[in-house]
Amino acid sequence: MKSSLLHFFFLVSFISSDTAAPPPGIKVRITEKVKDLGLMYLKGLVNQQFQIEKKDLPIKSVTLTKLQVDPTQVDLKFQQNIGLQFEIKDLNFALELQREKNVHFFKEFKIDKGTTIFTGEGVRAMILVRMNQNPKGHLNVEIRKEDCKITADTIKTKSTGFIGKVLDLFKRLTKHFFKKKICPALQPMINNKLKDLSMIKTVHEGRQLDLDYSLSSDIAVTSRSLDMSFKGLMFVHGKDVDTNSIKPGIEPVFTETNHMVYVGISEFFFNGAAMAIYKSGPFEVNVPKLEGLRSIVNVLLGAVGIQPGLLKVKLTEAPIIQISKAGLSATVDIETQSEGQQSVHVSCKLDMNVKFEASRLIPVVKTPKCNVETQKIIG
Repeated sequence: MKSSLLHFFFLVSFISSDTAAPPPGIKVRITEKVKDLGLMYLKGLVNQQFQIEKKDLPIKSVTLTKLQVDPTQVDLKFQQNIGLQFEIKDLNFALELQREKNVHFFKEFKIDKGTTIFTGEGVRAMILVRMNQNPKGHLNVEIRKEDCKITADTIKTKSTGFIGKVLDLFKRLTKHFFKKKICPALQPMINNKLKDLSMIKTVHEGRQLDLDYSLSSDIAVTSRSLDMSFKGLMFVHGKDVDTNSIKPGIEPVFTETNHMVYVGISEFFFNGAAMAIYKSGPFEVNVPKLEGLRSIVNVLLGAVGIQPGLLKVKLTEAPIIQISKAGLSATVDIETQSEGQQSVHVSCKLDMNVKFEASRLIPVVKTPKCNVETQKIIG
């Protein structure tokens, strides 16, 4: 995927209120160009085996062995204030189903084992997916009966095993199942998968830092794009967070739809992360003893009381981070102390920007401006 498909925007809003809900830490815009990515994803499923864990079903696994679709016959439309509409014309597919059914009567008996090749040609589908946020911050989908239509010119099965051969005789039943049963199964299947997704991820086990990326508001759909807002709040595991103590800054605002995906990261995300790191307590850094020309670094550090070995570092307050069109800036105040040495207070102003090179984000950090002051021993 070309680097132009993903742009990071750090944008600012100038009005905030102490009583207002904090802005989203992360915001994502998806445009109609995501259709190409969807097709790529579907083709990546070919020849992958999916295990079926439900014991009441006679199917052990499903493998998509063929998928043929002309990209010009696939359409993705954004329905303003409603959701996404998928339209597929003339799709051909083949599924390999591994069947196995056991019954228990004093002991286990295998009553069916075999393979069914399930093929469809000339498949047409029109599905409108409505999306919303549930009370736990998960994404939920709604697919109404009148918003889902799936038909096919030909549906065939070719099976092994006695029961499989019997199934092959009921061609009309198979086609009826395909037309009438798939649509009602889509919504619960998708929502069951979504509800199992954890919206909190551990980002640093040692410092017990977690990231809450649940949805912070309902999904906004326009005629050309879909915007999702995520809480994007980092916190120390098991500790409550006072969001009013975090500088809210700006909510990302997207103004274009020329690329496939846009990601906006707000000051609230960075300042929340800075607050979490501050509250997680002091940490230790091992300062190496350098040799040769690089030993001048040890000399310079030694001049302010930082010696090779274990260095105790403590943030004296939560760093303040600001975002502007010029990039990201932060003010960081720390106390450091080498064993047996006086503590050193360091206050630094950091400036950083981000650029794209070969589909990668490259941070560009300017030389920090620091003030160093020797103080009493920490402790």
